[in-house]
Amino acid sequence: MLRTIFNWFSGGLLDRFLGFLERRDAARLAAMNDEQRRAHEDRQAARQAALQIRLATAGFWEMRLLSFIIALPFVIHLWLIAWDTMWPQPWSVEKWPPPFDEWGGAILLSFFGVAGLTTGARVIAGSIAARSFRK
Repeated sequence: MLRTIFNWFSGGLLDRFLGFLERRDAARLAAMNDEQRRAHEDRQAARQAALQIRLATAGFWEMRLLSFIIALPFVIHLWLIAWDTMWPQPWSVEKWPPPFDEWGGAILLSFFGVAGLTTGARVIAGSIAARSFRK
């Protein structure tokens, strides 16, 4: 259903893009020799196993707690800066100490950006899988 909605909003662009990816992968597999094909299948199997582990552990409260603990200091710091900027306080909020002041955004993106990308990848992979099962 989600694929149908995305396809409708994009004017069929999603189906064309997924078809292009399928044709490209089929051409790549056809161009491989037996050894390359076995290596490719092994990589695919490893990715599938990793995906199964992530899906199996996604609902655990430990992962949610870890996400909360990682994000909490950043969010509190952001709120304090916003509060101090909008309504000046007698105290001031210091910036993060080096080198964290330069890497803080990258650390957050590495954790939460990857989570967002995996969700998007799951939607696309599900669309491709549903399409291949219909054939």
